[in-house]
Amino acid sequence: MKRGGQVECEIAHGKRLIEAGAENVWGWDTPAGRERVTARVRWLTQVCHLREGVRVLECGCGTGVFTEQLAWTGARITAVDISNDLLERARERCRQPNVSFQRCNLEEPDELPDAGFDAMVGISVLHHLDLKRALPALRRTVRLGANVAFSEPNFLNPINKYIFSDDPSRRERLGVSPKEMAFRPRELREAFQSAGFAVTSLSHRDFLHPQVPGLLIPLVKAGQYFVERLPVIRRWSGSLWIHAVKPPVF
Repeated sequence: MKRGGQVECEIAHGKRLIEAGAENVWGWDTPAGRERVTARVRWLTQVCHLREGVRVLECGCGTGVFTEQLAWTGARITAVDISNDLLERARERCRQPNVSFQRCNLEEPDELPDAGFDAMVGISVLHHLDLKRALPALRRTVRLGANVAFSEPNFLNPINKYIFSDDPSRRERLGVSPKEMAFRPRELREAFQSAGFAVTSLSHRDFLHPQVPGLLIPLVKAGQYFVERLPVIRRWSGSLWIHAVKPPVF
């Protein structure tokens, strides 16, 4: 299936997410979901060295779940999304002075400045895009040596295979847009390399599903620590966390 390439489809999907309760559809508002948010924010902060003065492009900010927390690093965040409906909710959530919101088509980010950012981050956004168009275009917006980090769904995970099936009615029921698709690990790595990024790590993460009951979270997290390090089993993780840099020479 070809990802992305249909702006109007994604705009309509944003409206449906707002109507259905976006955080509930994404699973960020459950106890386990909040644990997943915290883990991602900690990782993005570390690998991208987010601190006061660092200029950050947040791709696909949605309703600002991550924007709000990343803003506490003091970094200067430009948070973009294709959906005005999602951006409106994000502005309501996140009013920190070091954050600005902007509508942007990430496949054609012409309004973003050349080398305007020291880091680029995103959570579950690239699998909505045509990466052959988006990644080279976004590479232009970050300076040489910039850190880039994204978390994306892993297609090798059995639950993700079910969610991202070819059944249109199932996709609609589960809040999946017609043009999004999870990644296989090699596919994601090669997309970054082809766009001129140097991939420093691609990790298999997340065996803590958003619907895990609160009482079981400590047990699952303890097991997750070991499972994510087992060579074969980790390939079935829920997510792929990729970190790359824009090298001086391509």
